Amino acid sequence: MTAALRTLAMLTLLLSGPAPAQRVLGPSFPTDGGIAYFDVVVYGSEPEGITAAVAAAEEGARTLMVTADARLGGLFVLGELNMLDMRTQPFNYQRGLFQRWWRMVGAMDAFDVPVAERAFQRMLADAGVEVWTESGRVAPRYVDGVLRGIELTDLGVEVNALQVVDASADADLAAQTAAPFDIGWERFGVSQRQADTLVLNVAGVDWQALRRGVSARGRGYANMRETVAWGSFGGVPTAYVPTRPDARLRGLNLGLQNDGSVLVNALLLYGLDPLDPESLAEGRARGLVEGEAIVAYLREHLPGFETARLAGAASELYVRESRHLLADCVLSADAVLDNLVTADAVAAGGYPLDAQSFTAHDAGFVWGAPEMYGGRLCMLTTAAVDNLWVVGRSAGYDPVAFASARVVPFGMAMGEAAGVAAATAVRLAVPTSTVAHDQGLVMGVRQALAGRGAYLPEARARRAVGPVDHQAYGAFRTLLARGLAVGGYDNDPKLDAQVSALSFAYLLSNVSTRFYFRTDVGGELVELTLELVADDAGAPLTSEIAGEVLARAACLLTTCPPSSAWEDLRIAGLATGPEPQAGLTRGDSYRLAAALAGEAP
Repeated sequence: MTAALRTLAMLTLLLSGPAPAQRVLGPSFPTDGGIAYFDVVVYGSEPEGITAAVAAAEEGARTLMVTADARLGGLFVLGELNMLDMRTQPFNYQRGLFQRWWRMVGAMDAFDVPVAERAFQRMLADAGVEVWTESGRVAPRYVDGVLRGIELTDLGVEVNALQVVDASADADLAAQTAAPFDIGWERFGVSQRQADTLVLNVAGVDWQALRRGVSARGRGYANMRETVAWGSFGGVPTAYVPTRPDARLRGLNLGLQNDGSVLVNALLLYGLDPLDPESLAEGRARGLVEGEAIVAYLREHLPGFETARLAGAASELYVRESRHLLADCVLSADAVLDNLVTADAVAAGGYPLDAQSFTAHDAGFVWGAPEMYGGRLCMLTTAAVDNLWVVGRSAGYDPVAFASARVVPFGMAMGEAAGVAAATAVRLAVPTSTVAHDQGLVMGVRQALAGRGAYLPEARARRAVGPVDHQAYGAFRTLLARGLAVGGYDNDPKLDAQVSALSFAYLLSNVSTRFYFRTDVGGELVELTLELVADDAGAPLTSEIAGEVLARAACLLTTCPPSSAWEDLRIAGLATGPEPQAGLTRGDSYRLAAALAGEAP
């Protein structure tokens, strides 16, 4: 490392007041041969990382934040996602540092992006966190085979740290270690992930005219508060015809900025590689072109948008999903819908299992809405790499549970917990694994969080969501755990509704993929079903058709039953109860499908 690099002065990011966040190209702490020494290093400046860094510093750890970005705030600043997905009823689930930041930005449904950026800067500065921006490439640093900080490979700087927190959106640092990850829905045999979005900045919107228009058209048209508007807007967004097949406009989320512009979160982009910068850049370019067409369309169809114009867009895409850490303990859909809170919970989640669409042909999925579940430290760690915490959307949440846990306020609460835990590990000179799993130390972290004003959910029995007394409830939950059944916001899967034969074939096709990891079965099941119903796609599901299709699936996937007769299916363990005399219900179809799933190796 050159002497010139060591002597570069820190550049100040101006705030509304005098508290600066630091920007340096080299370490300001004393160095020895190009090595800077800290207790905790946080890589990435997503909101979840900022709470981790602030918490660690406030708990006494000398803390460094390193980010490749020039600005702090990640998705909220560079992605300009200014509407908050959070649980505030019956009370605010996320308090602590999230609530501190939220009050700094006005404690409303939407926030002004520059104000949010300054709030993040001030929190870091007030806590004494040193911040290095524009770091270039970063790699893990090992000492005697143990993770001990990071290397800024482009700058020739090494950071020695006892604890490392990866707060990059895609866990890019952790992915360079032995930490195990998968991408999207790979663990369920499906190559899919939630769509990406380019948030559009629209000027010239008459917000009050929009408010009057929404009010005149009634609540079913859209919802509106002081700084936000959201909803179907009478079907206007979904009626938009995109200029290309890999884009789509969904229901609008509109967030008002202090300068009068409106941020529009509604444009979905498909087919991108979330880990390829060139793919993301190409997606943003696509989004800008599509954005012009969208704004022109909205000018013609939305009140208050008569003089709207596209003023720009977020500098980075809103990437919803990429890596998932295979953590020491993984938040599952079952835990979410069982409202499971254990004694070691360090944060409370409660947002619905609400997934954005995966393809241009589906409208997204709402698998259910929990009352409350707990986030645990072991969801942020892996036995494969000690002294490492992973916070943010790439932490240890399974693909279905991720639909709830992905929201930033919950992530910021988990980030604060990770920061406290990392400082605890430093203070006691113990590894991450000890803090995350030793019940006494976890209780100490909980006590520290409570003292900081965080909300800690009570560990008590709670009723699971949905029709728990229905005979098909267990089957429903088996399928939901792999994304194959939905309960919606009201947790009603309509188990007694009649279903079509073709829908049953598609269900078994998905079972073959997500439980048996076979993609060569579904086509044959659909073809057989269409033959049985004489190409009547709406034909109801009868026990005879169900038996034929289920028996064929079993033959292809596991073991053939003696025949497709109901009694033989019962003997084979694929059917329960007497043979239905009328059309089969959704619950009936779920029980048959879950029985087939239960035979998977």
